[in-house]
Amino acid sequence: MTLVLGLDFGGTKLAAGLVDLTNGAVLARRSMPTPVAGGARASLDAMLAMARELIDSASAPVQGVGISFGGPVAADGRTARLSMHVAGWENLPLAARVEAALGLPAIVANDGDAAALAEFHFGAGRGVHHLLYLTVSTGIGGGIIIDGQLYRGERAWAGEVGHQVLKPDGPPCPCGRNGCLEALASGLSIARETRLRLRGLEGAFSVLSTIPPDSLTAHHVAEAAAAGDALARAVWNEAMEWLGIGIASAANLLNPGRVVLGGGLTRAGAMLFDPVRHVVMHRAMDPELTVVPAALGDDVGILGGAALLRES
Repeated sequence: MTLVLGLDFGGTKLAAGLVDLTNGAVLARRSMPTPVAGGARASLDAMLAMARELIDSASAPVQGVGISFGGPVAADGRTARLSMHVAGWENLPLAARVEAALGLPAIVANDGDAAALAEFHFGAGRGVHHLLYLTVSTGIGGGIIIDGQLYRGERAWAGEVGHQVLKPDGPPCPCGRNGCLEALASGLSIARETRLRLRGLEGAFSVLSTIPPDSLTAHHVAEAAAAGDALARAVWNEAMEWLGIGIASAANLLNPGRVVLGGGLTRAGAMLFDPVRHVVMHRAMDPELTVVPAALGDDVGILGGAALLRES
């Protein structure tokens, strides 16, 4: 048994777990909402408190700390570049701070990369040599495994599948560009497009018109589409078309053995996977490519952090 800590810094949740690295078993876990005040300092202090609890409860010495971070990470694998959700993370030496506090070696990767590694070693990516992973949620992130190793690129910007520009004159993306996959098929983009269409004549006939615009989410759209609402179905199907195009485009470049999809939107099940697989089947060059759901659920961030230590 090799015990390590997996830490997951998310925009809305912090999670920490004690992991047996030999089999990916999460032996103990702690979690809490990301502090709304105090920025990076408050999040780091809260995470370190949970980490110390887990270290104290461990039945054997903890060997290291792997950190999944919800934002870009520098190529050194030690520095958080920034967070889109929490202030104060800009160029913060996260690994060094954790090492100083816990006395253990630490390594950091962005959450898409970490999740890709977790699914490759412990989840739906087992059995292939090359893997493409996407998180389809509020935004769209990703990670790439080549020959069993995490591929981060020259300056650690690889795997940004959500920022393929598919429609240059399309809607704005949080990254500052237009027409990215994230701006066309993420949870935020689905909700935004639905609000726009509700303002038109067709909105009067949609059940979604009864939901306050500021409260409308992609989950509402998926539910209404499943119930046959015409406006919701049109928005959802268009987003799934773009998601399939983005996956097929990335797959044609990388030729992964498998594509794994995780994130909140995948809870829609067949409503997401059926249309996406249909598009991928017609647009991907590899006729044997499969698109499957992620297997690790809410533990993917913890296991992603832990899996980084298999690479170090």
